[in-house]
Amino acid sequence: MTGDTVLIDTNILVYAFDADSGEKCTIAKDLLARCWRNEARYAVSTQNLAEFSTIVREKVPRPVPAHDVRTFLEAVMRFNGWQVLSYDAGTVILAHEIRDKLGLHFWDALVVATMEENSVRAICTEDSQFRNVPWLSVINPFAKQ
Repeated sequence: MTGDTVLIDTNILVYAFDADSGEKCTIAKDLLARCWRNEARYAVSTQNLAEFSTIVREKVPRPVPAHDVRTFLEAVMRFNGWQVLSYDAGTVILAHEIRDKLGLHFWDALVVATMEENSVRAICTEDSQFRNVPWLSVINPFAKQ
């Protein structure tokens, strides 16, 4: 994994599929399209994929059909522009340490621990809590410049 890889957080994935999110949907789709066009290399954790699957099926105003979710997940797993990061029990322990040290919610700390283990130093998210991680570059694609 290179330092040029950016992890795409769950909220960005969800916005790309949530037509009710307006401009955020357009921005998220454009961002993901960069990967499909080989203009960027992105990472997601297995946690991001699981969260995405649940949210777009159960929590958005217009749920995404199961087939569409599976198709997207399979495409991410097959396409070499996406790096799917897994974690193990040691990562969970590291996440607890990060949570305690930096005051993150556990699930965000697990994303950070997974990123740390895979040398990914940037995240694309609208979640400002990630700014508490000193070594992490946080990119909010929705922030007005």
